[in-house]
Amino acid sequence: MKNSESKLLLGLGIGVALGAAIGYIMGNDKKEEWLDQANEFADKVRANVKTAVYKGRNEVEDLPKRWKRKK
Repeated sequence: MKNSESKLLLGLGIGVALGAAIGYIMGNDKKEEWLDQANEFADKVRANVKTAVYKGRNEVEDLPKRWKRKK
């Protein structure tokens, strides 16, 4: 019971912290600058994920070829 209570409190604490941060950003004069930076970061992450997926897909497609060479 204690473990679930601590998880609940941790979740609530994180929610409160995120809510406060979002409230601060939305009330701040530099809101547009922060949003632009967040969008740039999201674009970089998205590009990195696409690259990783592409590389992983190529590796998986090459596996049968590698198995044939080893035998």
